Amino acid sequence: MDSPVLALLLPSLLIVPAMGLLSLVRSHNAVSSELRRKALHLGTGLASLSFPIFLTGPWLVVAALALVTGWMLAVRAVPFLSTRFGCVLHDTGRKSYGELYFAFAVAGLLLLPQENPVFYVVPLLILTLADAAAAVVGRAFPVGILGGLAKGKTISGSAAFAGCAYLVASAFLASYTTLAFPEIFAVALSMALLTCLVEAISSRGFDNIAVPAVAWLVLHLTIGGV
Repeated sequence: MDSPVLALLLPSLLIVPAMGLLSLVRSHNAVSSELRRKALHLGTGLASLSFPIFLTGPWLVVAALALVTGWMLAVRAVPFLSTRFGCVLHDTGRKSYGELYFAFAVAGLLLLPQENPVFYVVPLLILTLADAAAAVVGRAFPVGILGGLAKGKTISGSAAFAGCAYLVASAFLASYTTLAFPEIFAVALSMALLTCLVEAISSRGFDNIAVPAVAWLVLHLTIGGV
């Protein structure tokens, strides 16, 4: 992108209107607070796929992260902003820092070595799509309520997460690497199971940073620069 200022502002220009719109829906009771939060999560994750196109330098990534986290902290601290923009994040009945972890996860993926597009796209899509699949299935078909560190999660939701993560990983490994099918199967399955485990035991939104970190690490250890 020719304008570094516009590139710097684009993440905030995408997030702020989305937060305002989804928080406004609260007054009409059209959707639940959890569904609004997941809608923002899904939209932000998909929009973030475009970030490598215009956040082309470390300083742009760090500066954009500072703007986004500054905005998120302001929404938490300033009543005026919290009322108009924070409902989509902080109206779910549980304490979470997921939006901050998400921002750091995206920035981290942009700053880490990217020998292949899968190193950015796969961790981000697993975080975005598999997390949404787990939430939808877990609420619609709450089979097998888990306890311990995974308290509140369900076997059905975790299975949906693992299945979606496997499909995402295998599809992109098949498309963007030269791995044979047995290798694709092994890497995708390992990633699906490990990220599923991390998601299940994470709390307060920490899965937003733990899931992509584990996915990237699996890719780094298994396929390197393939």
